[in-house]
Amino acid sequence: MRFMTRTIIVVAMCMLTVVSIWTTYRSLTDSILPEPLVTVPFPNGYVWQGSILALGLSLAIGMMLFALKMAIIDEQKRLSILGVVGMTIVASISIAFNMDVLYRTAKKDFYITYSYNEMRSVYDKYLSETQSILRERRDGLLKGVARQEGEFESEVRGLRKAPAGYGTRAREEDYKLTLIQKESQVEIESLEEALASLQEADALLAGAVPTSIQEIQDLQSKLRVAAKDAGAVAGIPLPPAVNSDSPLFAVFANLMDWKRIGVFEVFILALALLLDLGDIIGYAMVPNKPQKEKSVMPSFRAIPEWGAPEVVAQPRFVPLEEPPQTSALQGPDPAASQATPAIASTGGPRSVRIRRRRS
Repeated sequence: MRFMTRTIIVVAMCMLTVVSIWTTYRSLTDSILPEPLVTVPFPNGYVWQGSILALGLSLAIGMMLFALKMAIIDEQKRLSILGVVGMTIVASISIAFNMDVLYRTAKKDFYITYSYNEMRSVYDKYLSETQSILRERRDGLLKGVARQEGEFESEVRGLRKAPAGYGTRAREEDYKLTLIQKESQVEIESLEEALASLQEADALLAGAVPTSIQEIQDLQSKLRVAAKDAGAVAGIPLPPAVNSDSPLFAVFANLMDWKRIGVFEVFILALALLLDLGDIIGYAMVPNKPQKEKSVMPSFRAIPEWGAPEVVAQPRFVPLEEPPQTSALQGPDPAASQATPAIASTGGPRSVRIRRRRS
């Protein structure tokens, strides 16, 4: 039963290691190590192009974790709380790649949507700020013209200093009104053109959502062309071009935002963790087989007589000596015949006592 259990665990561990190596390779190829590529032809005209560095690194990480787990299963390495933490730190790189691939596989449109929202948030802020400045300046010019028109009308009606009619003061206010109208008209026209270009940029953002990174970059180029004149009139420079993050960092940036974390994100995190450590954690949770207690023979000790010192020797084995060979013509050795029964009577280990008799 012990062999069968270990076999099942090793097979499951091999399957999980293969999946972990694939997720690591996929994440490295998409995010960090897309090149250099190697072309491997297969039968039926199929050609596989893969990153040699990403493949080597993913195999190294997977084999290292597999070796650590095998050492634990073979009882060559103890697994404790510190051991689990240490293996988690070692496996953190592979766990990060697992999270990346699992999250983007579950949400296929995540990376495109995330990149589009990051780009759009920058230009939404820029367009709103520029539009606010342009409208504020246009409204200020219109208010100045309206105020001068009121001054002129008040002088004609005699509501200010001079009597009613087109007198000297009325002509002065009319002159000022003409100048303000001509000056404001030029600036208002440029402001209106800038606002029109902002409306064009808003129309681009209100269009269909791009379906690829290339479409996002094309949309950003059109937005910069449409908004550069408005920014020049408003005195606000264009923001730096937004470059799309790699899929790995996009996933981590999304998971680091506490407002976006939900049940699905927690599930992906747990699944990525268990993909590398679930097998060894499950093995550690299985209770050990209880060991049978070994029987220990009790040692006996003779009680000495009153007042007699005692020296107890350790048990030892005394080999039996074979009696000397005697021929048929010679008789038995009297010394050997007397010593043989004493040696044979020992029979194995015993305690030797040395007594000192009282004088």
